[in-house]
Amino acid sequence: MMQKDTVKRSIAGIVVLIAAVAVLAGCTRQSFDLTPLNELPEPDADGWISLFDGETLEGWQNARRPDAPHYWSVEDGVMTNDDDNGLDLSTVANFQDFELQIDYKTVPGGNSGVYLRGRVEVQILDSYGKEEVNDADNGAVYGQYAPLVNASLPPEEWHTFDIKYVGDTLTVTLNDELVQDNVTIRQVTGGELPGVVNDPGPIMLEGDHGRVWFRNVRIRPIGLE
Repeated sequence: MMQKDTVKRSIAGIVVLIAAVAVLAGCTRQSFDLTPLNELPEPDADGWISLFDGETLEGWQNARRPDAPHYWSVEDGVMTNDDDNGLDLSTVANFQDFELQIDYKTVPGGNSGVYLRGRVEVQILDSYGKEEVNDADNGAVYGQYAPLVNASLPPEEWHTFDIKYVGDTLTVTLNDELVQDNVTIRQVTGGELPGVVNDPGPIMLEGDHGRVWFRNVRIRPIGLE
């Protein structure tokens, strides 16, 4: 009888443990369902939606642990990361096809990136003055496509990305110069969030490679009703 009781207690303990693990997994699992238009901020007359109001980080979260602190802040109307606790920041909303405009600047030697759908990185790097650029330089699709030209300005100057991502086709302009021309994206670029490359996902800003600043972040979803 004691042996049977011991077995029953062991089985009960295993069941409780499995249930606890399932609960914890549910708490940390992220959803990457496409956010419908009616759950996004009101667009302007041209369909652009502001993702950053210049005052708060409402609508943004720790990209990898949504319930944890993100250590980003707003300074003088600009969003920036914490040097000592650099983490990736993402929108709460998920997007699929869109146009994105975003201004950024870095410190000398700076390194960051804008992740589209949370999985495809358009590289931010202090590449100013380089004669030859590769697929890890500023404006690259990291590890896949080098920029067509080096459009980098000096560090600590504001740069502007204009990005269009529809299906698996990506076009990027940096400082009014075309750096990616309708390239085909077939795989993630590394450092990505979970999911398949063409699934919906957030806009993610890389914040663990040194100080970086962003402003004028806005998006125009394509195909949302």
